[in-house]
Amino acid sequence: METTKIRALREKKAWTQEQLAGAARIAVRTVQRAEEGVMSAETKSAIAGALDVAVEALAPELKPAIQPVLMYENSKKAFDWLQKAFGFTPRERVVDDDGQVVHGELVLGEGVIMVTRAGQLPRWQSPKGLGGKATGFTYVYVDDVEQHLKRAKKAGAKVVADLSESYGQRRYRCLDFEGHEWCFSQEVGS
Repeated sequence: METTKIRALREKKAWTQEQLAGAARIAVRTVQRAEEGVMSAETKSAIAGALDVAVEALAPELKPAIQPVLMYENSKKAFDWLQKAFGFTPRERVVDDDGQVVHGELVLGEGVIMVTRAGQLPRWQSPKGLGGKATGFTYVYVDDVEQHLKRAKKAGAKVVADLSESYGQRRYRCLDFEGHEWCFSQEVGS
């Protein structure tokens, strides 16, 4: 994972993790986890205060114009599963007292998806909570769609459309463990 903004700002002050922990009045391990992108909103606020920056200054650099937010009943499991199954890299993870992800950001190439806990608002549901119904799907370009399919199957993704070619692309469709539909595609030569 890339160096986080927190680490960069800490190093700019020539502080150790221990010094940042002391200034923020948090544990050193909490600083280490924050630099890995895993922190609560309270930790983020404490670190921002210690570094004398706005909380927004700790946000990662990559900000695509469109960032889909996927809602999961078990957002903690989803955050980890999406990395294992689809190759996403974690960028930020904010958890609640139960360890569920209330704001998670995952990166693949130049794309970002966000993960959150279903039910935070009554209208926020996962396909699992809707009896498997979906209102859309996420379309993702990958470098090697065949290898990606193998990885996804190994992690337990349910393939709903096997590899096929059309419109200059080779792709497959699958469901994740809560029923979100995904389409992974690779450009093929003309």
